[in-house]
Amino acid sequence: MPILDHYGRPISSADFKKAKPPVMGEAFGNWSGRDDLYLYSLPGGGFLQFDLSKLTLADYRQMRDHYQVQVSLSVLTFMLHQLDFTVVCENKKIADFCQETLERVWTRLVRGLSQAFWAGYSPMILQWENDIDGRAVQLAKVKDLIPEECEVKWKEVSGYVPPGVNAIPPKIKIYDGIKQWGAPYPIPTENTLWYPVLSENGDYYGRKLLRSAFQPYFFSMLMHLFANRYYERFGEPVPVGRAPYDSEVDVNGTTVKGNEAMRQILSNFRNRSVVVLPADRDDDGNPEYSIEYLESQMRGADFERYMTRLDEEISLSLFTPLLMLRTADVGSYNLGTGHTQVYLWMLNAISGDWAEYIDKYVLKPLKNFNFGERAPLPQIRFRKLGTQAQETLRAVLSDMIRSGGVKVNLEDLGQAIGMRLEEVREVTEPTGEPAPGAPKEGDDPPADPKKDTRVTRDKPKAAKGIKEASRVAGMIRDRLIGQYSKALKEDRLSELVLDFGYQAQMVAALEGMVPDPQAAYDTLVETVGIFVSEFVAMDSYDNRDGADCIKSLVDLWVAHAQRGKVD
Repeated sequence: MPILDHYGRPISSADFKKAKPPVMGEAFGNWSGRDDLYLYSLPGGGFLQFDLSKLTLADYRQMRDHYQVQVSLSVLTFMLHQLDFTVVCENKKIADFCQETLERVWTRLVRGLSQAFWAGYSPMILQWENDIDGRAVQLAKVKDLIPEECEVKWKEVSGYVPPGVNAIPPKIKIYDGIKQWGAPYPIPTENTLWYPVLSENGDYYGRKLLRSAFQPYFFSMLMHLFANRYYERFGEPVPVGRAPYDSEVDVNGTTVKGNEAMRQILSNFRNRSVVVLPADRDDDGNPEYSIEYLESQMRGADFERYMTRLDEEISLSLFTPLLMLRTADVGSYNLGTGHTQVYLWMLNAISGDWAEYIDKYVLKPLKNFNFGERAPLPQIRFRKLGTQAQETLRAVLSDMIRSGGVKVNLEDLGQAIGMRLEEVREVTEPTGEPAPGAPKEGDDPPADPKKDTRVTRDKPKAAKGIKEASRVAGMIRDRLIGQYSKALKEDRLSELVLDFGYQAQMVAALEGMVPDPQAAYDTLVETVGIFVSEFVAMDSYDNRDGADCIKSLVDLWVAHAQRGKVD
């Protein structure tokens, strides 16, 4: 009996037939990196800029010695080295194994990949070793090779020819390892990692970031040489002397012409910084003998500004925002934060480019060698960088800790703040000795915790202490809000240092309320001080709300003090 659809018509298996599959594999496109050269010229043939196609890797390697190029490349490499990553896979055993392997060789892998930023490409060797104890093939080392000595080994495969057409199939080139100068045989694919940065049109030699930096680099070197000559010449300017040629003067008992006398005077002046001129004057009363300096109308600051401009051009060509390595002309915190944010987004894009090659040439062979070719593929996932994400995670984590959903690892926390692991254990683990204030042998048994022990307190005295503490806290609160409001009005919150005052009054008011009144007061100072410094640095809040937050903090501290819990 046929199957019918909702209209009562028979359903045929032909209705579910798949479409004809496309041509599979390397079939079309000679996508193997032909590097076409385009010369930038003006109409009529005048060159608009340097012919950068003539630059060699030796030129780019020499450019690395420039201070601005070096610092931009170093910052880029060091920032990428700090990337947090996780290997994900359907099989947790594969993910854990690959994660451990990558963490072990991560430094050398980043160093090798970063070589492509100046050379355009980075050839690397993956050194595999057999771990007999673990019964696994381990990635033991990543060797970064000299780019000038390596080139791609291509393997040609037949492309697509339509059915029934008698024609020679086109040859398609695919990556098949590395040929290194001096090596008798090519290095096979499974032992290599070839990374071209920002590859376009299948160009396995990548895009050299220093190519766009060459023009400002060239003029920067010239300007440094010229500026040094300028500083040398006009730092000690040439003196110009004027004297009448027809007059004669006596110099050390010898009669000489006026011009010769001036020459001797200038020579002595340059050597001993002392000059004596004749007092002769012309008919108009002007001195016949005079000395001036040959000075430049240009100032050294002009050279400084131009060389700084060239440094900025080099920095931008290497994706480094200006305020990452220098101070701004204005003291804008938001401007610096914006530049940092853009830089972090750029790093996220580069990490995505890295992930494609790490997945294909590192994780996939690692999985195949140890778990088989049919096992699920592992993939690397980089954590996104950016201040917004950090603030969001910080807020979520704070709420989870406050609600008891997660706990802090005290040993890791102690190491993060600089304590040794042994010191952390002394703080967090019991020592076997009774804690201060604990009952000793022979003492009376501890009181029932359910029993109200506050009956022994002098209630009138306690009430007076609470009232006095609230009064002093109000004065402290008003004092802090006044300081904060004044700093906000004068736009100097970043320089604000709070002066709490009223220490003696508050300590006296807390007597009998808390075990250690001085520690309680110090807690107030530390808590509010840390809050204000962090609140000012956060762009997601309005600084005008800071006064209300300070008031809330002080009131909350007073409420805890009344219960004896602030210390």
